[in-house]
Amino acid sequence: MAHSRTTSQAVLLAGLLPEETALIKKLISVFDIEACPIAISDLKNPGTVFTDKEICLAVFHADEKCGRQDRLIRRISELLSRPVPLLVLVPEASTRRIKNYVQAGADDYSLLPLDEDSFSVRFYILLEWGQALVQSPKPSYPWDEHGQQSKKNLWRRLVGRLQEGIGFFSPRSLTQEEDAGPIFYKWRQIRKLGSGGFGDVWLVQEVGREQLAVAKIPHDRGMNIRALRSAAILKRLIHHPNIAELLEIVKEDGKYILIQEYVDGQTLQQLLERGITAGQKEALFLQLLAVTAYSHHHRIMHRDIKPENILVTQEGKLKLLDFGIARDLSWQKPDSVSEGSLEYMPPEQLRGQSSLASDVWSLGVILYIFATGRVPFSRDNSPHPMDVIIDTDIPPPRLIDPRVPVELDRIIVQCLQKDPDRRYADAIEMQNDLLRALPTFGKGEIIPAAPWGDWSVG
Repeated sequence: MAHSRTTSQAVLLAGLLPEETALIKKLISVFDIEACPIAISDLKNPGTVFTDKEICLAVFHADEKCGRQDRLIRRISELLSRPVPLLVLVPEASTRRIKNYVQAGADDYSLLPLDEDSFSVRFYILLEWGQALVQSPKPSYPWDEHGQQSKKNLWRRLVGRLQEGIGFFSPRSLTQEEDAGPIFYKWRQIRKLGSGGFGDVWLVQEVGREQLAVAKIPHDRGMNIRALRSAAILKRLIHHPNIAELLEIVKEDGKYILIQEYVDGQTLQQLLERGITAGQKEALFLQLLAVTAYSHHHRIMHRDIKPENILVTQEGKLKLLDFGIARDLSWQKPDSVSEGSLEYMPPEQLRGQSSLASDVWSLGVILYIFATGRVPFSRDNSPHPMDVIIDTDIPPPRLIDPRVPVELDRIIVQCLQKDPDRRYADAIEMQNDLLRALPTFGKGEIIPAAPWGDWSVG
């Protein structure tokens, strides 16, 4: 049966268990999308084709007992009439194979058993992108050297534009020619804003409109899953006013690129170096504490809270940025990688054992700077930063400036306990204590107006 405009959309479910199928059917029940379950044996059947449905997402249950799963993942791509997102469900016993699955074409993976709340967010992100792909122009396949139509690299050769109002995702994974015009079809690069371990950050402008945005472009395709995980986290936090909105995701040259709200402002680092009032510090810290508490309520730890990742608009509105190394603890375990910024990392994060209490340490460092005008300690480029944290005592804020209120001193000291079990468990607990102990915090009456210490980054 040939494709037509009336062809129904479907999610391909390959080799899923009954409970996994039931969950996905529940997730798509609110859409005009049907589930299309198939057995692994169907994938191996040369006669299997999908021509009566527009597949917008494929979900595959990896089972090493059924042979080489990477080959089956490639087989799924061969059976589909156009590239679609592919999500692989991975049993714990097969985690060592995840890299192979990604190399074979998987866009993302979920560890089993599935947690409905966390899985649904990532599922919907891929589903939305897949629906956008279905609405894009259908590719025509180039002829190969044998006179046959070839599907190889077809998506890189597809040139077209999404219709207006398509929503969250804009598919484009083609190789762009030098004269092809604005990248992402509609975003013109203006200037590079910065670069980091994840990739480059560009200021972009929508073609034909005045809207500015920020494009986060990964260095390579190996960052794809990290980009999708960041998108899922931003989706969960989308309703908080202190989070930069995720506008869409595009796929360029095989890399997922996040397009986010552009915030016209200065970093907190820049404001501190210039000098801000006690009232501004208190108002900004309340916003930072609120957004971190909101994040912790959703079991998301940021892991890189620092002045450089905080933007402040001219009106004094704060935006917490860069969730690139954040972890969603509702479905992810804290990994063993030591990531973050040394001046704001607690001892356990250096050991790869971060938790929500690790963000509390970072909040404590910023509040310490606000209260005293200096960082708790300096590593002086020590080759052993963990030793500096463990061996160096942090002077209480009141020892630096006696005007620091006793209760504020107590709160800061509790945030900076080297044993995470002695800190606040999360930003919610810290927020409750701060507002109870210092009810006028935010009016500029708590933090000393002119800290004695000079601001120093160490």
